[in-house]
Amino acid sequence: MKKYTLLSLFALLLCMTGCKEGPDFGDALYVTGTLTSSNVRFLVDGQSSIGLTVTSTTKTDTDVKIVLQPNPGLIDEFNASTGRNCQLPPEGSYTVEGTEVIIDAGKSQSSQIKVSANSDKLQEGVSYCLPVSITSVEGGDLKVLESSRTAYVMLTKVITIKAAYLARKGCFDIPSFGGEDSPVKALGQMTLEMKVLPVSFPTSASSANGISSLCGCEENFLFRFGDGAGNPTNKLQFVKGSIGAASHPDKKDHYESWVEKEFETGHWLHFAAVYDGQYLRLYLDGEQIHFVETRNGGTINLSMAYDGHTWEDTFAIGRSAGYARFFDGYISECRVWNVARTTAELEDGICYVDPTSEGLISYWRFDGETQEDGTVLDMTGHGHNAKPYGDITYVDNQKCPF
Repeated sequence: MKKYTLLSLFALLLCMTGCKEGPDFGDALYVTGTLTSSNVRFLVDGQSSIGLTVTSTTKTDTDVKIVLQPNPGLIDEFNASTGRNCQLPPEGSYTVEGTEVIIDAGKSQSSQIKVSANSDKLQEGVSYCLPVSITSVEGGDLKVLESSRTAYVMLTKVITIKAAYLARKGCFDIPSFGGEDSPVKALGQMTLEMKVLPVSFPTSASSANGISSLCGCEENFLFRFGDGAGNPTNKLQFVKGSIGAASHPDKKDHYESWVEKEFETGHWLHFAAVYDGQYLRLYLDGEQIHFVETRNGGTINLSMAYDGHTWEDTFAIGRSAGYARFFDGYISECRVWNVARTTAELEDGICYVDPTSEGLISYWRFDGETQEDGTVLDMTGHGHNAKPYGDITYVDNQKCPF
C-alpha cells in the first residue's frame, strides 16, 4: 500500500511541475530535490559544503549502488536552455567527496556525496554552475528519471558589503535624470531594480506619513511601502506605473499592484519592475509576482513626476512628493536599465552586475565610497551620480545573498 501511495504522489508532482518532459512511469531514481527544479542553490560563504543524495520513488528491495559525479559537459546545454551565462567553477575552488552513494534495502534515500567550495576562489558577480549526474546504477531494477538525472548546483559567492542607512532622515537625488535631455525620459524597454532592508515602518497608515518611499517618480512610477490611505505600512506597493506618451498624463495608461504579504523588518529584499514594450512584470527576490499586458504599449518616463510637479520631483531614492515620505532602512544597490532583464538575469544579478553590461544606464552601490562632492558614483561611467540629502550613515557587515 505504501508503494502505491508513493507512486501516486510522484505522478502528481510530475503533473504539477509542468516544465519537465513527459513523465516516466514505474519506479525510478532521481537526484533528491530536483522534481520541481533541477537547480540546486549553493551559497558559498567561506569554506562551505552541501550534500547530494538520490531518492527512489519506492523503498528498495535490495541495496542499490549509484554513481553520482560531476558532468561538466552539460554546461553549454544548460546555458542554452535557461538563457543563463553560467561558468564552471574554476579548478581548485571546489571538491567533490566521493562518487558512489547507496540506497540500503528497505529505504528510499541514499547516502550522500559532499560538494565543498571556497568563496575566496570565486569571483563576485559570476554565476557558477556544476552539473552533477547519475551516471550508473547497480542493483535492483530501478531506472533513472531522465528529467531529474542531473542536479545543476548553482554556486553563489556570499559577499560582505556596506549599505546606506537612511533612518527616515535622508535620501538620494539623481539630478542628471531631469531635464529635456534625460536618458530616462522615453524608455521603450526598462528594468528598475533595488535592494532594501526595512528597519521600521510608520505606525500611522492613514496619512502621507505612513508612506515609505523606495525609488522612482511621484505619481508616475514608484515603489513604496504603504499608501497613506489605510493600507498596512509594511506592504510593498508599485504605484502609478504610467506607460504612454511622455508629454501629458491623460495619454498614459496606469498600472498599480500590491505585494499581498506584509513584510517584517530586518530582512533584505530585492524587487524589480521589467517592461519589454508590451508586458510589465514585477519581481520579488527573483520571482515574478505580478504580470500585466499593457493596453497600448508606449514608453516609460523616469525623468519626472506628472506634469505640474516641479523638477524637484524627479527620480529619487528614499523619498517622494518633494522631500518627504522618507524610508527607514538600509539600501545597498539600485540599477536602471533600458532593456528588459530576464528572470534568470535578475536571479543571477541580485548581488552584483558588471557595470559595463549592455543596457545599464546607471548603477549605484551604496557601499560608503563617495566622490569628493559627497555623491555616490554611478558605476557605469555615465555620470549619473546620486546626490545625498539629509542625514545618511553607512553600516558594515551586510551579507548578500541574504
